[in-house]
Amino acid sequence: MLKNVMIISTSESFAIKSMEQKLLAVEISAYQVVARIADIGSNIERAGLIVLYLDERMAAMTASLQNMLSYLNDKMYESNKMLIIIAKRKDYETAMRYISEDFVLQFFDRPMNLDAFVQTVFEYMNEGEKSMEEVKADIKKENEEAAAAQQQKRKFTDEMVVVKKKKILLVDDDASYLRIIRNWLKDGYEVGVASSGLQAIMWLARNEVDLILLDYKMPVASGAQIYAMLKNDSQTQNIPVFFLTGNSERESVLEILKLNPEGYLLKTFDRKALLTRLEEFFEFR
Repeated sequence: MLKNVMIISTSESFAIKSMEQKLLAVEISAYQVVARIADIGSNIERAGLIVLYLDERMAAMTASLQNMLSYLNDKMYESNKMLIIIAKRKDYETAMRYISEDFVLQFFDRPMNLDAFVQTVFEYMNEGEKSMEEVKADIKKENEEAAAAQQQKRKFTDEMVVVKKKKILLVDDDASYLRIIRNWLKDGYEVGVASSGLQAIMWLARNEVDLILLDYKMPVASGAQIYAMLKNDSQTQNIPVFFLTGNSERESVLEILKLNPEGYLLKTFDRKALLTRLEEFFEFR
């Protein structure tokens, strides 16, 4: 079974981010799509399970939302996929006028128990395979081995020569995401953070940096606009930039690459993958 979860919602809120991070911790990838027929149609095939998150903005049950639910019901029938619904009880009952109960794996009343949600998804996606406890134990072992290797590497480096840490600036409007990535990097790098393009420009006016990790989808000033500002400023034009993106679709990646950044990173990466990518980048500079 495909171990990808498609989360349908109006936007990528804190709740959606929390689900994505919790699922990633048990080796299940999740991606959010906007509650529109076109977006669902172009993303449903790679999903092993679908989650419908009905928030307050979807509770009105407009004609477009009714059409979307009917379309989702048809697509689940065609592709033989199951659905988890997260909603207030009354909104769930309204949605079930358009969705067959045969396709509903589980309903979670909001505010939901996140651990119970992850357990349900895990058991469905891993039927007959490892238990969640076994997967968590494997991940813990991998993290401990990676930490031990990193510690040994730092010890060797400290014994040979004192090396100045590379400095990285993280730019993302999601405060919780900034906090997670900063915690991942802080042992090996000096890390600055900015939650907007303006903050990033002001920070760079006072600090030197070796690499910028820039969210491609930013409100007010987009990642592409911020990137253009950096490249048009003699003080920042030579700083390498990696775009951060949650969209792995070919068109989206090509759109990023047209800007000719140093590279890009998918937001679905885990701690080990991010550290490895950064080590490779700085090793060859």
